[in-house]
Amino acid sequence: MRQRKPLTSLQRLAEFGADAASRDVGQRLRSLHAEEERLRQIEAYLQQYERLSTDATPGLTVAMITGRRQFASRLREAALRQRQLVAEEQARYQQQVDRWRSARAQALALQRYNERIRERLGEHRERLEQRLLDEVAQRRR
Repeated sequence: MRQRKPLTSLQRLAEFGADAASRDVGQRLRSLHAEEERLRQIEAYLQQYERLSTDATPGLTVAMITGRRQFASRLREAALRQRQLVAEEQARYQQQVDRWRSARAQALALQRYNERIRERLGEHRERLEQRLLDEVAQRRR
């Protein structure tokens, strides 16, 4: 029987890659949460300024009302851009999760392969030892 060596260094590299991918997933998730929080803030400001622009507070000039409406319009544009950023960040996060899953699957496959090789090597050694013990027993007879 041709003996195969376990691919322990490849397994360690694969595990290192899976760990790095896991860290990247965490970083991507933090980035996604930060972008979502910015979106919530922009939308809160937008709601506030839309209320202000519809309030008929005495003493408001046409210029002030126009300014509030223009600012609310810019906030709507900012909210739209931020929604796009959140969607892009979600896609990048999902890609990173997929990379991590792939790296983890590869590391687990190498681990299982190495375990099977070790088991076969152990069985082979046990058969050799048994054969040697049988030969010694036969010589004594």
